[in-house]
Amino acid sequence: GGRRAGHGNALLLTMLGVTGFLVVWANFIGTTMRRTYRGMVRTALEARDEALKAHEERVRSLTTLSGEIAHELKNPLASVKGLAAMIAREVEGRPAERLAVLRREVDRMQEILEGFLNFSRPLLPLNEAHVPLDGLCRQVVELHEGMAGERGVALRVTEGPPAEAWCDARKVRQVLIDVVQNALDAAPRGTTVELQSWTLPGGGGRVEVRDRGPGLAEEVRERVFEPGITTKPHGSGLGLALSRALMRQHGGELSLRARDGGGCVAELLLPAASPMVEAPRKEALS
Repeated sequence: GGRRAGHGNALLLTMLGVTGFLVVWANFIGTTMRRTYRGMVRTALEARDEALKAHEERVRSLTTLSGEIAHELKNPLASVKGLAAMIAREVEGRPAERLAVLRREVDRMQEILEGFLNFSRPLLPLNEAHVPLDGLCRQVVELHEGMAGERGVALRVTEGPPAEAWCDARKVRQVLIDVVQNALDAAPRGTTVELQSWTLPGGGGRVEVRDRGPGLAEEVRERVFEPGITTKPHGSGLGLALSRALMRQHGGELSLRARDGGGCVAELLLPAASPMVEAPRKEALS
């Protein structure tokens, strides 16, 4: 009986020893595998970060270079335009018509270059204050009354309670100008482009620019904010991309949606000012 008990104890001790060894070995293998896996992941992440850094530097260099090229092209274009204007005063008939086409094409090239330069420049810091949005809308309407009249389109601000937002007036005006010009391009003769502004209940502001143009298909509405994408025959595809970037710099948004009854609504949303911010209101917009 004693011999059998001793044999059982020895077997039990052997099994415990083997089990313990297997546990230690499995733990060692697991630790080694984890360490190896972490090393592989770290190496892969470092390689990814290096590739992204190199890509960003290349994009930055290309953007800077192309911006410099665009800037250098502005002066020769201005010279071509000036010479064409001088020659046009001395000729009549068919040559004068051709020179007029030349000048229009130069204008279009200058507009594209200016749009590219604006898009490629870093966004300047915001100069924010309490800005009356209704006053800003009236300013933009006054700027475009001549263009609207030429196209047979009415342009008006829908009156309502005074509206204001915490924003950089110059940059929001730039966005409104781009959006209004797009609306005038889309609006048929005899229709009206409307601007309306509100102060939102929780603070912040909203402006809508509404037209009765053909509108945009749903799948195109977001794509027009991508650089180079445009629905205009001679557009650069940079205006809306820059405008959205300016709105997002404010912490706001620029979006497009279909209008009931046909047309398009461009909506500018501006967030409320931080509770910590206290600044005087801008009584006049410069």
